[in-house]
Amino acid sequence: MLDQGKLHRLQRALKPHLAHGWERAVFAAPQGEGSGAREERVLAGPGVGVAPSAAQVDALLAAAAEAAGAGLWKQTLVLDARRRVQVDARHGRATTRTLDEDTALKVMGGKERALRPDTSAALLREIGIMNADGSISATHARKYKQICHLATLCEPVIDRLAAARAIGPSAPLRALDLACGNAYLSFVLAEVLRLRGVPLRLHGVDVRADVVARSVARARALGLAAPEDDVASANVPASPIGDAGAPPAAPAADHASEPALATGLSFAQADIAAAARTAPTRLGGVPDLVLALHACDTATDEAIALAIELGAPALLSVPCCQAELAAQLARADATAQPLAAMVDHGLLRRAYADVLTDSLRVAALEACGYDVTVLEFVGGEHTPKNLLIKAHRRHPRAPVEPRRWRLEPLQARCGALGVRPDLLRRLAALQAASLPPSE
Repeated sequence: MLDQGKLHRLQRALKPHLAHGWERAVFAAPQGEGSGAREERVLAGPGVGVAPSAAQVDALLAAAAEAAGAGLWKQTLVLDARRRVQVDARHGRATTRTLDEDTALKVMGGKERALRPDTSAALLREIGIMNADGSISATHARKYKQICHLATLCEPVIDRLAAARAIGPSAPLRALDLACGNAYLSFVLAEVLRLRGVPLRLHGVDVRADVVARSVARARALGLAAPEDDVASANVPASPIGDAGAPPAAPAADHASEPALATGLSFAQADIAAAARTAPTRLGGVPDLVLALHACDTATDEAIALAIELGAPALLSVPCCQAELAAQLARADATAQPLAAMVDHGLLRRAYADVLTDSLRVAALEACGYDVTVLEFVGGEHTPKNLLIKAHRRHPRAPVEPRRWRLEPLQARCGALGVRPDLLRRLAALQAASLPPSE
């Protein structure tokens, strides 16, 4: 506990800064002390420019004293988006800090980033990159760089989509995040678009209720949640994907006939097949962009097939856990492979299956009318699953015509290798369903 002298010094350090309100007070252990996650307490303030009541001032001072007694010496009073007061409760010295350009550059590691600590602080705090006091600890610095790199990768995709059709408040950019997990890609995309003033309507699905609930809470905390009444009232027929019929109609040449939905993010517990049936209704039309970040094994194939079937103009996919072909290659004729050793040894077979799986995905997208680029998503030292498949439909306004897909050479190649990838089976089934009965 603090002795009376230290307690009085702490109170004297805080009181002069309280008259015009504050956003929050943050009490934390100094960096490097303790183990595990950073211990931190946050107390909401009355707001910027709101004169606090005597009870609010007393509550803050009491919380500061209690936190200091628990070893949370590093105390920060966040006055507004740029100004904060830092107090070391051990001796009561206060320092006023302003997030100016030099300070922001230091937080960014000396390099300009897509998501700055001054303009994107709310997002960075909500996804756990930035601490409540506005700092980015060394343990989160690497993740911060990854998130910023992801934002940079999104920007040329947005530019190309904006050139393909008019995007505005009544016709926002539409995105579908499949197997969204914690939806980091969704929130980064939303922030990039917010900074650029581009309206967004995004819907994410995942089979896990806990990650969906977390994403919904984050969207609400950031003020990005799409009004559910707008979603429910959308008058768009559900897509027949997953049913026995032919693929849905392609996106119209213009979108004037599609109902305008309120911009924002929504999330639901569903598998990809269910999302396929409801996505156009949720989004008010065919998605401009389909996302699939670390969808496990054939879930990536399902997401890619859906993007192709819908005629989505763009796709961003980071594959994960390519197990399907590894199992097939274990039963395949070794002499049919470039080298028998590639399938005779388990470690080599798994690595070969990873590359073969993603190569076939790229080839399938190209066969169905997409231009494809393969990029490094993050450095290989962070995760081995660091490959990003970025695809753009060559003619985004043309109807989807499965009969024009050039699947036969790819099917022949897979047959020679002794593999039958899930993506190719799905696309072949769609192509067959689109043919007249006589063909």
